[in-house]
Amino acid sequence: MVLLQAPAEFKTQLLKMGEVVHCPSATYLFRRGEAGKGIFLISAGSVRLGLDEAPAVFPSRRIGPGAVLGLPATLSGSAYSLSAEAVEDSTFVHVSREELLSLLREQHQLCFEVMRILTDELTATRDALERVKKVGA
Repeated sequence: MVLLQAPAEFKTQLLKMGEVVHCPSATYLFRRGEAGKGIFLISAGSVRLGLDEAPAVFPSRRIGPGAVLGLPATLSGSAYSLSAEAVEDSTFVHVSREELLSLLREQHQLCFEVMRILTDELTATRDALERVKKVGA
């Protein structure tokens, strides 16, 4: 399973409406605890997604092109639960919370694609926690 990959139609819509952002290596897109300001579609480069502290508890993951970051916080209006740092010069498409919610209201079929991304993320998180439990036992 490729983590957090955006389905084709969802990605197409994000590319149409989002703002292209270029970030050098070591730039944080967002940090754990910050208010969710929107999602980021990785166009080029890669991102380390994880906790800033206690990485043994939840190991960070390296995520690449086609992945969507920040979706749970953006949808719920809550804080980001992980930090996202560019590990190389990268390009993203940023879509604000307001724009994303408007898109989902207008194109209901995309809600199912978003649910699949969230389900994949939840499954990956549960799998990671199980691996940590086995190592700690």
